[in-house]
Amino acid sequence: MALDPDVAKLLKMISEMNMPNFRDMDVGDLRNMMNNNPLMKEDIQISRTTDMSIGEGKIPARLYDPKDGTRSLILYFHGGGFVFGNLESHDAVCRRAVRESGCKVLSVDYRLAPEHKFPAAVEDAFTAYVWARKNARKLDVDPDRIAVAGDSAGGNLSAAVSLMIRDRGVEKPMLQVLFYPALGPDFFSESLREFSDGFFLTRDQIDWFGDMYLGNKADALNPYFSPILHPDLSGLPEAIIITGEHDPLRDQGETYVSRLGSAGIPVTGIRAMGMIHGFLSFTPVVPAAAGVADMVWSLVGKKLGSR
Repeated sequence: MALDPDVAKLLKMISEMNMPNFRDMDVGDLRNMMNNNPLMKEDIQISRTTDMSIGEGKIPARLYDPKDGTRSLILYFHGGGFVFGNLESHDAVCRRAVRESGCKVLSVDYRLAPEHKFPAAVEDAFTAYVWARKNARKLDVDPDRIAVAGDSAGGNLSAAVSLMIRDRGVEKPMLQVLFYPALGPDFFSESLREFSDGFFLTRDQIDWFGDMYLGNKADALNPYFSPILHPDLSGLPEAIIITGEHDPLRDQGETYVSRLGSAGIPVTGIRAMGMIHGFLSFTPVVPAAAGVADMVWSLVGKKLGSR
């Protein structure tokens, strides 16, 4: 299928902006540029938000409450290649998730690279999950109705923390929701070759993000960075994995769908036709992306029992 017309317009606009190569930018300047993208802003009203700090490391987080007093919770990890992204950059994403799922959302502002190398981000994700379970009464949520979710790097963290939770003997979440996740090294897939340049996320950027996050080459083979390499995927939570048709990461996401299914894990794979990487953040200007997001969050709400 061809690119969605609104996605094609967006890519043309981005191309005409002549954005500098990430490798040539100061990390602080890059964060400022990416975290304050006006395309990602959307006015979605919900009942209440509460900023807080969680865990001994005082990880910043934001709790979003819907109007109906649900006790289901989505623990959300933002995207941004482990380098950028924060509570504000994905505020609209979380508000949409609340509105369409009927669930509470706890957005987690985990530590970023290159200041904090692997496994800092996934350890923060684990800390946040354990904290949410222990503080379920304070949050007014059911600890057995929690999903971990995220986009891109946040999708990686959701998959990785699901493995970490299982391996450390903690009660698993009810659901893992991975939007166009990065799941491990990929050198030969068809989607990486076909969409390596000109489709928002480039192969060079994928490599650069890895360089920023990983402390050494051996870390790339660690299953808490590369969940797709873990030899045992049994005992994980049910999964919903959403890929973009024109995303270089598409094939690894769909391979993970197959591997989870082979391990006996209930899994739903959704390919968003005509979409590129990052489409969850483009819902204000790409109506078809909003349609996919709304459908997924509605499904999540039903599975968590809030709908």
